[in-house]
Amino acid sequence: MSIGMHCSAASMAARVGRVLVACALFAMIAGCGSRFVYNRLDWISHYYLSNQVTLDDAQSRALQAELDDFFDWHRHSELPRYAGFLDRMASDATRPVSIAQLEAGQREVEGFLRDSAARAAPDAARWLDELRPAQVDELFANLAQKDGKARKESCGAPLAERREKSVRKFVDRVEEWTGELTHAQETLILERYAALGRDDCEDLAARERSHLEFRALVGRYRATPQFAERIADFLAHRPVDRVDRERFLRLLVDINHSLTPDQRERTVGRLRLYAREMRGLAAETT
Repeated sequence: MSIGMHCSAASMAARVGRVLVACALFAMIAGCGSRFVYNRLDWISHYYLSNQVTLDDAQSRALQAELDDFFDWHRHSELPRYAGFLDRMASDATRPVSIAQLEAGQREVEGFLRDSAARAAPDAARWLDELRPAQVDELFANLAQKDGKARKESCGAPLAERREKSVRKFVDRVEEWTGELTHAQETLILERYAALGRDDCEDLAARERSHLEFRALVGRYRATPQFAERIADFLAHRPVDRVDRERFLRLLVDINHSLTPDQRERTVGRLRLYAREMRGLAAETT
């Protein structure tokens, strides 16, 4: 439950630099994905990117080939690793977990992302290298336009209202894993998560900063020998507020310790279900 909830709290917005990396892992672990979605991630990624920049036929075919290659590797190399991870999490979740266990799980997930970033970066660099300067400008102009639209839609409400909405969304995510919460559990979450002071506007601001940083990276390193390495570093290393992370992990531990036997059984069952799904996907022929 805990790692799954942590992953589901992360933004699922596709980003040009990250669309090849995190979507498969996060979609499945967060519980917001399915076999249908995973089997179409190559098409979804192609559709997303080709809607941000006008590609000629050769560029479109090259992008699809690179996506097909990445997801074929990801299916057979990475999904069995994720399944093993989830089975270990399920075994841990049969009893109250510790901060140390959650931190270890988080490090393992970060390792998965680094491996996918290293695998995806050369293809991403090659694809970006093949774009004409006007296409690069179009790509980032469209991303900025989408960011502005999202900010306008999400940031217009008063801060207190936005934060209340964020808390309620987090409660709903927890209940996807545990089933209905008790009054005491819900109160715990409402108070502690609200104290983190998070809302969608802050996540959107972080996304905008990420796009600007990636635009600067592309401008500086495109068509250089270091380009792929720089992309891999960008994909794998994101700034983390350690104080917020520690407070969030403590909240997850306290939620976990409060689970009833039925809630714990449901949580363990969902982790094992996703592990089975990943093994099934890994065994499928692409």
